[in-house]
Amino acid sequence: MQTELLFSELGESPVRAFLSFATTDRPFVEEFRDQMMSRFTNLELLDHAVIDQYDKNWKLECAQKIDRSILLICLIGTSTHRSKAVAWEIDRGLSLGKRVMAFKLTERQVRLPELLIRNSIEPLPYNAIHLSQLM
Repeated sequence: MQTELLFSELGESPVRAFLSFATTDRPFVEEFRDQMMSRFTNLELLDHAVIDQYDKNWKLECAQKIDRSILLICLIGTSTHRSKAVAWEIDRGLSLGKRVMAFKLTERQVRLPELLIRNSIEPLPYNAIHLSQLM
């Protein structure tokens, strides 16, 4: 997997990742963040919750954070596939050549964002063990 190679090349360097998610999933995202931060001391997680998709600044602020990240992690809940903001963030990451990973936030069947499907990005189950195997 390309992501395994990425982490093996980084060694002890800090890993900055952008979290892309639907705002309705914020409680699950915070749990994911807590789990990752307690497990990996060299991991920095950035995000920008989009409350108002018509706010002109959100794209600029998200773009700056995605630009500074080496990895984009899409956290998939039951409504993520409908989020225009998530689609934009994934597209931004892919267009910049960022590594993109996806994690499901639920055991239930979820619909994937179209960009993940088109780019053959398979979501991993919500389980921190996957990141630990990569780092």
